[in-house]
Amino acid sequence: MTGKYYLPALIWLAIITWLSINSGTPMPKFDLFSADKLFHAAAYALLTVLLFWGRSKSGPTPIPLWQQVLIFVLATGYGAFMEWIQGTFFPNRSFEFDDMLANASGSFLTLIIFRVLSPH
Repeated sequence: MTGKYYLPALIWLAIITWLSINSGTPMPKFDLFSADKLFHAAAYALLTVLLFWGRSKSGPTPIPLWQQVLIFVLATGYGAFMEWIQGTFFPNRSFEFDDMLANASGSFLTLIIFRVLSPH
């Protein structure tokens, strides 16, 4: 079964989800290099790495560009979805566009590094 290779990504996704809906620690307002924004970028960079790893173990390589972009879109879309969930359903949390940007930045940086380091 090739789905087992996605288990680390699913576990990390569960951790991201839990942290997104449970932590209510106030963070500073927008500062591109604040600890909060760097954590967001790192969390979604790791999610993207784990998705690339799962895909590389479960299918033929090299990974086609459309699948690489799909992984980026899924990770970034999940980050946007979690921001919406926070702002909609959790009173002690809020929707933050800059968190979405940090999530997407981490995922995008991973995509770029993957493209540079992987065989085409």
